[in-house]
Amino acid sequence: MASKLKAGSMELEAAFIEWLRAEGYNPAEGVEAFFSRSEFVRTQRLLLDESEREQVTEEARRFLQQRSSDRIFAGQFPQVHACADHQGATMRYTVMLTLADEGATWTGRAWRGSDYIGEIHGSGSGPQPNYLELARMHIEDQLKQPDVGLRSQD
Repeated sequence: MASKLKAGSMELEAAFIEWLRAEGYNPAEGVEAFFSRSEFVRTQRLLLDESEREQVTEEARRFLQQRSSDRIFAGQFPQVHACADHQGATMRYTVMLTLADEGATWTGRAWRGSDYIGEIHGSGSGPQPNYLELARMHIEDQLKQPDVGLRSQD
């Protein structure tokens, strides 16, 4: 059985995209984490002959690094923000913002390391506020609470 880890394979790119979305990484920042923690990479490396394992892996890594530097490719992913939780541990989160005439609603998806924490929901309104900044302040405030392990918060 041939490995799907080869540079340029559709399976490699699809696995990378799926992993980025599940783990909450921007493409450029997620390449190394993908190669060190992805089940796809681990299983595909096992299919390779030991003599070609490192070369194929390095070619695939360079391919994904190059792909991640493409603005059109990278633009398909939400921006990932970082903050510290109440104990100072680094957390990552994304913001999905929905604008309406009467205000905005948002959903923040958060990760601590490789653990998905859950979603934080909120809303706001006002005369021409910066809704993204308002959403980020709300999400970061919630992430700094000791009980952030909940799957959904309002």
